[in-house]
Amino acid sequence: MNPGRVLFGFVLVSLGGLYLLEGAGIVDAGSTFGEWWPVAIVVLGVLHAVSEGRLAPASVVLVGGGLVLLGVTSGLFGSDAWDLVWPAAIVLVGLWIMLGLGRTGSTRMPAKEEINSIAVLGSARVGSSSKHFLRGSATAVFGGVTVDLTEAEPDERGARLGVTAIFGGVDVIVPRGWLVEMRGLPLLGGWDDTTDRTNLASDAPRLDITALVVLGGVEVKHARRWTR
Repeated sequence: MNPGRVLFGFVLVSLGGLYLLEGAGIVDAGSTFGEWWPVAIVVLGVLHAVSEGRLAPASVVLVGGGLVLLGVTSGLFGSDAWDLVWPAAIVLVGLWIMLGLGRTGSTRMPAKEEINSIAVLGSARVGSSSKHFLRGSATAVFGGVTVDLTEAEPDERGARLGVTAIFGGVDVIVPRGWLVEMRGLPLLGGWDDTTDRTNLASDAPRLDITALVVLGGVEVKHARRWTR
């Protein structure tokens, strides 16, 4: 599961459903969206927890923050609550960034056939040394993810990687000699494949990347070499 893709789809379906209901004269799409938009943050927190397989601090912050915002937009906390909540939110985000609480990573390269990572307001690094790498997903929302596959080998049937960058970036590092094919949807964003395609073998290891980029970027590249 790619959390970013699920979130983006959820937002589109919700918006489309609201305007269909407005067209039928059932609801006012503008006011309903203005009241319920924090639900998207709660959904992102839940998807983050599912992707990580644990209740990470970022998941708690997203769910808790989304619920607080929902209480504000719905009027549950009173009409003056927003005057206190938005400055407090800016302070908390600043502390989160200063303390590096969103940064995750590991010096170990596990031999996993499937990898998943998500970064929200921070950075993450994930990789695999599996000789039969099958699939993975990476999501960056206001953050960055590095996917390191320099020690991996795709399964003989090929490997798949789904990446989502929403106001963030994803770097995918692959060994030389791999055939990388990219497709997807860039919305006010883009991707760049700088891998070397010269002298690729007919049976070169293949990695298929499906990208969703919204005001962000994805780069596929080789590991940097020292030069004199």
